[in-house]
Amino acid sequence: MFRVNKTIFRKLFFTYLLLIIAVMSVIAFAFSWGYNNYVFTEKQADLRSAAAKTAMLIESYRNEQISSTELNHSLDILSYMTGSRIYAIKLTKESLQNEKLIMDQDYIDGYLFEDLKNILNGQEVTRKKQYSDRMDGYVVFVGEPLHNQTGIEGAILLFAPIDQFSAQITLINLTIWLSALVAVFVSSFLIYSISQKISRPLRVMEEGARKIAAGEQIEDLVVQTGDELDKMAQAFNSMKNKITAAENMRREFIASVSHDLKTPLTTINGFVQGMLDGLVKPEENTKYLKIIKEETQRLIGLTGDILELAKLQSGGINLQRKYFNLKELLEKTLESTGFQCNTKKTLISMDCPENIELYADEERFRQILINILDNAFKFTPENGEIILKASQLEREICLRIKDNGQGIAPDDLPYIFEKFYRGDKSRQESTGGTGLGLNIVKMLVESHGGRIEAQSVLGQGTEFILFFPK
Repeated sequence: MFRVNKTIFRKLFFTYLLLIIAVMSVIAFAFSWGYNNYVFTEKQADLRSAAAKTAMLIESYRNEQISSTELNHSLDILSYMTGSRIYAIKLTKESLQNEKLIMDQDYIDGYLFEDLKNILNGQEVTRKKQYSDRMDGYVVFVGEPLHNQTGIEGAILLFAPIDQFSAQITLINLTIWLSALVAVFVSSFLIYSISQKISRPLRVMEEGARKIAAGEQIEDLVVQTGDELDKMAQAFNSMKNKITAAENMRREFIASVSHDLKTPLTTINGFVQGMLDGLVKPEENTKYLKIIKEETQRLIGLTGDILELAKLQSGGINLQRKYFNLKELLEKTLESTGFQCNTKKTLISMDCPENIELYADEERFRQILINILDNAFKFTPENGEIILKASQLEREICLRIKDNGQGIAPDDLPYIFEKFYRGDKSRQESTGGTGLGLNIVKMLVESHGGRIEAQSVLGQGTEFILFFPK
């Protein structure tokens, strides 16, 4: 079955073209009808005027002001000037009783019999277009009563053959319709150009979308129309940039996961193979088994973080929010995790008012707190200090966690919340980080409607500032 390839250009072009054709047809028809109506109306007006002049001439003849010859001559001139035939007949209602006598007249058509009755009753009768058997063609007809001093004594009949001015009407109608046709052709070229201009950005966006789907890189689209297409192009560029960023992040994610999985697996495989091959002395088995355990724990931590991240990104977690006392939760967390009694002798101090109530998921908040504190402990030297300080703002609750550890380089600080970002890879590997903890923290905070910021001075320490809505 034949199918038309439907495109925006085709839809725009044919829609506008059909609209123009319809509009021009209506306009041409209106002008043609209006002109025809005007011509026939004016012709009737001329015949009415001629009928009035005929009545005046008959009245002059009746008063013996002009002769019969002069009357006939004047009527011939009037007939020539109006392009019509003029008949003035004496007729009474009684004479209409003999229909055959009336119809025997050479100027009387069948339709006039009823018209004569109306004329003798004092009515004007007009017909814009009436076929006349006697004249073998269409005529414009006007019939007026012929009055005398005592009443109506007859009728004045005027017949103007249409063929005398139909050529003019045909020429004007032809001009109107040809003008409409020219206007349609000219409009079709303009519509083609406009449709091309409107659809071109859409075609460019379509081509760009196909290239992006095929994995190709494209430049930002430049559309300067100042309308919705311009905004659509800007939205397309924004989408394209986000897709590119997401794709780059996905590649980095896969590369980082592959690296973080491969390294411990390679270590585990090497030590196990060494044991199996007898390259490791039996008395050293315990040492290497501890290393294998540590690498296994790293794998467990990494896979756990990846699963947690996948849940957050897919919206697969449901927050069980409730009000709880912030100070009590901070104290319980520090006690249960053993952060207070640490081997590095790091001092932990807390400044939190008794009356702060936080509306959040308690377990997720503990997860946020433990992740940040764990980072602080890793990068704080022995005998260092970590300070927790909470305060109530007008619309938010603020929690600050500050350490006096190594700090973060200014170039690295803007990226610490990104997945697998590692500013100092040697330091990350020595501390066993996966590079996902802070990204998970950020997503958990934002899922509560809050936000997190970080401030740091290299060599002096880092401060994380968390804001939660009241």
